[in-house]
Amino acid sequence: MKPHKIWIEQCEATRGIEAEFGMPKAIDYLIGEKFLNFLEAADDDAAFRAELPAFVAEIKTIFEPWQLAEYLEKARQTERFDPSDYEDDDDIELERQLELRKSAAELLLVERAREWLLEE
Repeated sequence: MKPHKIWIEQCEATRGIEAEFGMPKAIDYLIGEKFLNFLEAADDDAAFRAELPAFVAEIKTIFEPWQLAEYLEKARQTERFDPSDYEDDDDIELERQLELRKSAAELLLVERAREWLLEE
């Protein structure tokens, strides 16, 4: 499926989700799941990259800027790393490093989303 059809369908689905389940579920679906994945895909695919401005414009017709800003404050935050979840000290350090890398990547992705969605 072409990128423009993907985001158009996702925006249409969001309107249905909002009508049936409310804004929190709709914004989580569109921003927390679909837009962030689309943004990641745009890193490697020029067709996705070219669609970002139009996708962002449509998102801004669905949600108010304050809703986007509020959502992005908490998007993809991970729970605190708990070493007591691991039995072996070697596993603890490896998992801690993996969690740090994952958290850093998620933070950068959300910051990029914030730049796209909250710029004037």
